Order: sequence, then structure tokens, then C-alpha cells
Amino acid sequence: MRKIGHIDETHAATLFSDYLYAQGVGNEIEGDEGSGWDVWVHNEEQLEAATREFEVYLKDPGAPRYAAAEKVAEELHRKEKKSASAFQKKVFDRDRMMKHSLVRMAPVTVVLIAISVAVTLMGGLGSGSELTQWLSITAYETVEGAYHFDPQLPELRQGQVWRLVTPIFIHATLLAQFGILHILFNMLWLKDLGAMLERSQGKRGIITKVLVLAILSNLGQFQFAGPAFGGMSGVVYGLLGYCWMRGRFDVTSGLFVHSQTVIFMTAWFFLCLFGAMGPIANGAHGVGLVAGLVWGYASAYRVNMRKIGQS
Repeated sequence: MRKIGHIDETHAATLFSDYLYAQGVGNEIEGDEGSGWDVWVHNEEQLEAATREFEVYLKDPGAPRYAAAEKVAEELHRKEKKSASAFQKKVFDRDRMMKHSLVRMAPVTVVLIAISVAVTLMGGLGSGSELTQWLSITAYETVEGAYHFDPQLPELRQGQVWRLVTPIFIHATLLAQFGILHILFNMLWLKDLGAMLERSQGKRGIITKVLVLAILSNLGQFQFAGPAFGGMSGVVYGLLGYCWMRGRFDVTSGLFVHSQTVIFMTAWFFLCLFGAMGPIANGAHGVGLVAGLVWGYASAYRVNMRKIGQS
């Protein structure tokens, strides 16, 4: 931000500031009635043009174009305020979560959490239960520590298409090593990311994201290590990638992921990848994350191109 000049009279300073704003030059004035007002320009690339305008204004501050610009600036400020208010309504943060019921604000996210918890309590990954077999991407048997299954996914050809999605609900049994952490971490991240996305894009938005990310991450993990896997983490990493890219490149999206969250999730990703956390569905993590990053960036790009076309 650079200073371009000083104006003694308050109305004259405000009038010139409005004129610059109407011309698309971000600026502000600082001072008081007694000492006058300094005019500052935000963008240094606009400094030269703003300085020329300042010199012209001092020569003829009563020119009609300055009075006309005052009304234009007033309308621009009104639209900016309205846009900021609409954006704030779309933004979903932890404070607003605490003020309102999660069930009311993000019912789909709540249902996903409830199903995951119920499946874990009824017989999660490692229990060998019929429910786990029914929800897995394909049925399998464990013989002397080795998994036996049909790699052609015969159940899908028989119409059991839910198996492409339902492994996301299977978490390690609570008695297994890291069992509690498995369900706990996944549900906490799902609550934050899923609720934010559902608040911004509605039920259809979150359902579409979860279904697509679940199918891609489940198929990726199956190709990587077979059918004995489960968990919401592939979807969670996909939501993280989507919200991060969409929020970073589309400021109107109502999505935001703090840089510390990205750092933590990245560190966790590599800890799992290198085996520090035991047997983990790294294929699901990787495919989900990449899919989310690409999807989020592509969505932001499409929105920005549409805005350019309308301008």
C-alpha cells in the first residue's frame, strides 16, 4: 500500500476516494478533520495511474465526473456488502456448528456417521462377521493368513452394486489395534469436512461427492491390496482435497481448509504410507486424495471461467 497524496478537506478526500474506487482502484483515506487526509492506494501496480488522477483532481475538484463517481461508488459498496453477506452465510465454521444442530444443518453427514458407528459395533473389519462380508467389495476367505477371493468381482455382475460403496462403513473392530482410533479419526474428519460441504452444496452435493469418492477409492484399494479393507478415510481424503482446492481457487465456494489441517493430514498420509500406523488402506487414501484435488480444482476452474465469460 502506497501513499499518493494529502487532501485537507474531508468531503474532497472522500469524493476523490470514491472516484478511484469507481475506477477500480482499491484505496483508503487516513487522517482526521484537523490534520487532513492521506490517500493510500492498495495495489502498487495502480500507483502511477492513481497519482496522475490525483494531480488532475487537485486542479479541478469540482468537475462533474467526480460527483457522478460518488453515486457509482455508493452502488459498488452496496453490492460488495451484499456479496460479502451472502458469502458469510455460505461459510461453515466450527462456531456456527456449535450454535446449530448438526442433525439439522448436515443430516446426510450425520447418517453417514451413524451407519459407520453401527456397522463397527455390529461387527467391523477383522471380526469375520456376515455383515462385513456382505458390505465388502467382494466376499473373501482367510486361510492361514492369506486372502482368497475372485478378482473378477462376481457379486457386482449379480447386481450387488452397493459393494462398490459400502466398504467405507466398515472400520476395524474396537478390540483391534488402533480400532478406536480408526473410527474416531475418520468420523471427526467426516463431521467437519462433510458438514462444511453439505452446508455449502446441500444434500445432493455431499451425496454425489461421497458416492464418487467411495467408488474410486474402494476400487483403487482393491486393485492395490485385495478386498480385506474398509473405512471412510478414502472419502475423507477426497473431501479434504476437494474442499482445499475449491476453497483456494474459488473464494465464493464457502469452503475453507486451514493450512495447518492440510499439513496434519499430509503428515498422517505419509505416516500411514510408510507403515508407522500398521496395516492401512493406503490405496484408498491415495486415490481419494488425488480424485478430490482434481475435482476441486476443476470445479473452481469451471466457476472462474463462467465468471470471466459473464464479465
